[in-house]
Amino acid sequence: MADTKSSHGLAATGVGAIDCARHEMKLANGVGDLQKGEKYINMDYLVFSVLLAFAVTMVNISYDIACQWHKKLWTRMEAMPSWLHIPHHSMTIRFFVPKFHLKAHIEECQRNFSFNWTKHVG
Repeated sequence: MADTKSSHGLAATGVGAIDCARHEMKLANGVGDLQKGEKYINMDYLVFSVLLAFAVTMVNISYDIACQWHKKLWTRMEAMPSWLHIPHHSMTIRFFVPKFHLKAHIEECQRNFSFNWTKHVG
């Protein structure tokens, strides 16, 4: 919907949400508007806001475009306010593309971002 003619003039063209897949719950501060083009910064803000609330050392992030989105995530984080910085150097953060979306990606993404080829995930 973000790139349709009917989105002209809208403040938001979609919604992003951070869920706990294990508990099937939306997380606090984890739902927000997306603007046309689904700018990375919107999802960056949601992810950092959620991760700051938990003392976790391992996180699996599944996102339709994780193969692209993760590339400069830490550089983008440094440009954000310091209170949004997460201690990513002391965490294990793995990025995946959901199985439903994976077949639409190139072979390299299918290989590197698949749940199927990663231990301890389904």
